[in-house]
Amino acid sequence: MAVANMEYRTEKKAKKKAYKELKEIARSEGKRPPPNLYPSAIKEIQAEEKKYVMDRFYNPKLIEIAKKMKEERDLLLQDRAASGQWQ
Repeated sequence: MAVANMEYRTEKKAKKKAYKELKEIARSEGKRPPPNLYPSAIKEIQAEEKKYVMDRFYNPKLIEIAKKMKEERDLLLQDRAASGQWQ
């Protein structure tokens, strides 16, 4: 596992270095730097999920579902506290 992790890190560093050199070449030629060829996987996932995150806060149906879930959780916690049982 450590070897695979080390290989991944060296590969990632090489990609970053290559992109950095591409940006420097573009700047020296007076051009705009190219888009990042190796974007972060986490940022890609976040971009895909952004729509759903916004829905969570602004979609009335989802807000109603969240309220119901909170009420159910609160009732369950109250029942547990009243009976003295913790499962």
